[in-house]
Amino acid sequence: MQYSLYDASVPVARDSLNSLKAILEKGEAQSNAAELPEAKLHDDMFPLTFQVHLATDLAQKMQARLTGKEPLELQKDLKTFKDMYARIDMVQELLSKTDRDTVNKYTEEKVPLRVGPTKEVQITGMGYTNGYALPNIFFHVMAAYAIMRKEGVPLGKMDYLKPYLSQYVESL
Repeated sequence: MQYSLYDASVPVARDSLNSLKAILEKGEAQSNAAELPEAKLHDDMFPLTFQVHLATDLAQKMQARLTGKEPLELQKDLKTFKDMYARIDMVQELLSKTDRDTVNKYTEEKVPLRVGPTKEVQITGMGYTNGYALPNIFFHVMAAYAIMRKEGVPLGKMDYLKPYLSQYVESL
């Protein structure tokens, strides 16, 4: 079987959201869990809830762009762990229903990419996935991880990697 745009996008986005959920679950189990949703790495950065919003929004936008649909307008209203889990589950459901053949048709097809507040460019589906969507999803999942670590949540590298690796390595 040949590796395709679908293989490089949808399963990786799903694994990223699984990683994010695992990170959140570990944080929710801590004694300071009530403070974590609004925790930030630095005063001028977005809180944990917004990192979850961005990771999920990027994933659903990628799914929409690679299937010829308009992305959803997700609200920036996450406040609790329950809200964050519900958002992740909703986007996971969208991703699980993504048609492989439809995504693969967009490998070289142009899709819109907003660059800044007013500029939009056209980029191939492959370019959108590899140059924009996935790097941004990874960034916001890692920002969530870093916020949790800063707040004392006992996370390690494998907490981040296990959702990606577990399908390939039996003994994790």
